Amino acid sequence: MNIKKMLEALEPREIDGEQLIANLRNQLVDLFNDKSVDKYAVVLRDMLHIAVFEKHELILKHFAAAPVVARDETMQLQEMFTCLALRSRNRNWFLDLFALFLGLAVVLRFPSADVENAFFKGKD
Repeated sequence: MNIKKMLEALEPREIDGEQLIANLRNQLVDLFNDKSVDKYAVVLRDMLHIAVFEKHELILKHFAAAPVVARDETMQLQEMFTCLALRSRNRNWFLDLFALFLGLAVVLRFPSADVENAFFKGKD
């Protein structure tokens, strides 16, 4: 996935980053239940907005993030929830979570091209 291109495609908007973070847990559960590329692209868009809010967009643009993959989708989701739960104690929580989120696409066997198409098809 071309994260740099996706970040550049985001429309600047006023966001409540804390609200996006709070909604993330429910979005992940919905994605886990739905297992659709379109739902993944919606969550990815919100994750990129959080990256901007948390001021990590430059890191993602220039250094990207390597997917972190657990042995199955349940473990992947548990790792993501742990990352969210411990964010007050981990200053790199978002980068860790983003790597796990990228790994979720691998675990769910979503082709990168399909994710990119769904991302650019969706509206901001």
